Amino acid sequence: MTAAGATPTMAQVLQEHLRGSGLPSDAGDSERFAVVKVGPMPYPIPNTRSRKRAVRIHDLNHVVSGYHTDREGELEISAWELSSGGCRDYGAAWVLDLAGLVAGLFVCPGRTVRAFRRGRRQQNLYPYAPEELLAMEVDRALGLTRTQPSGRLNRLPAPLHLTVLVAASLPVVLAMSLAWWVLYPAWLLTRERPGTS
Repeated sequence: MTAAGATPTMAQVLQEHLRGSGLPSDAGDSERFAVVKVGPMPYPIPNTRSRKRAVRIHDLNHVVSGYHTDREGELEISAWELSSGGCRDYGAAWVLDLAGLVAGLFVCPGRTVRAFRRGRRQQNLYPYAPEELLAMEVDRALGLTRTQPSGRLNRLPAPLHLTVLVAASLPVVLAMSLAWWVLYPAWLLTRERPGTS
């Protein structure tokens, strides 16, 4: 909680965001898997070091972009992150966002394309250090997003930019589809069964 008139920091707003979204205060850092649901089946994602590192910025991007953490919001933010400068050296973010972009084009195409277009006019927070962002006032972080992204893909016309990303996502989606057959049983085996603890 901030004193009256004080501008909250990103760390404070992030905790409110996590609480309001029903997410753990550590953003799932202690979990073995993060589970997403695009269709009828859950897709367990191993909570690797790379994913944990990416989630620190991804959750802050939720705060500045306003996209929710429901299914459609996650698909929108995938498109937004990709078009607002990409994911820099956050490998897990690239993989998850490319898969989310394709899923979004099927599940909620209008919202996904709008998020993609919006991102081409904004810069996401991947270029900045998480510790620096958490200490920053929200207004300052929002100011960082008001700049044009400078990546090479952003110099392309929007339709070509989107086409390049969709083409790049195809091997990712294929690999993730095949990986599900291993990840799903592994996740089932690690889940705590009712009555056992």
